[in-house]
Amino acid sequence: MVTILMAVYNGERYLKGQLDSLKNQTYGKWRLIVRDDGSSDRSVQILKEFAANTSNEVLIYSNDPPAGSARNNFARLINDALDADYIMFADQDDVWKRNKIKISMDKMKKLEAKYGKDIPLLVHGDLEVVNSNMKVIASSMAKYSDIRRKSSLMQLLVQNNVTGCTMLINKALCNGIAKAAGSPDIIMHDYLAAIYAKIFGKTAFINKPLVSYRQHGRNSIGAKANKNPLYLIKRLLRGRADYKAAMQRSQKQAAFFLKTYGRQMRRHMSSGFEEFALYSRLYRIPRYGRIRFYFATKAWKKGAVRKIMQFLWG
Repeated sequence: MVTILMAVYNGERYLKGQLDSLKNQTYGKWRLIVRDDGSSDRSVQILKEFAANTSNEVLIYSNDPPAGSARNNFARLINDALDADYIMFADQDDVWKRNKIKISMDKMKKLEAKYGKDIPLLVHGDLEVVNSNMKVIASSMAKYSDIRRKSSLMQLLVQNNVTGCTMLINKALCNGIAKAAGSPDIIMHDYLAAIYAKIFGKTAFINKPLVSYRQHGRNSIGAKANKNPLYLIKRLLRGRADYKAAMQRSQKQAAFFLKTYGRQMRRHMSSGFEEFALYSRLYRIPRYGRIRFYFATKAWKKGAVRKIMQFLWG
């Protein structure tokens, strides 16, 4: 049984399309847990109508008080799913490919056959980027946003390559991140899951789009055209302060991860612990020391312009 977690807030415009894509999955053994974060539109009514017209279990919770963000809402949902064997994550405004669950579960079963069921396992994949009317903008977000399909741990610390709405995780991973997911030092639940799986478990990438990732101007986190010269120029114009703040967030996230899982990391990691620990306090080190760290560990973001910004401001 796959448990799907969906965070909802004023999603009535696109919510039915996402729910219909769940109902039309070729893999039928799923249940849905939804947390509505105080919507003032018809979101809850749409959810209740969907629940009444599907044979799958649908649990709808209303956050009181509101979580206040998609990150905090998903953190609550993760703790709702501690009994689940497999967990997926759904945004309110996307559309899943009909075989998304089936393809993901097939990949998960291969990981289990190779590594066992008791270690943290994470499967994720590519997305197609579409506009508000479902017209395809890019057939691959990995190419569109210039994101690595596979990353080393150091590369992952500076740039997340796992998109939450494509993730399938197992119980060991869900239970491992549940208490930490709500921390204000965590950037997003998918980033936390990616780091945890990289250190303590195994990950696998599906090199095909599993989701139509809708862009409509109100996305919590959207697809970025990182190969577009105009977008990159805007990033450069925003300058050092914004870039440095983003890098410091990733370093503070690493510091929180180290504080939370440090003892477990020391026991588990045969190498890389000292580099991880140094990254967690890198913003305290002078620029030349940071640059030396990036060269020594190959902890560079993907893309020439990103590397230049990292060299100048990181």
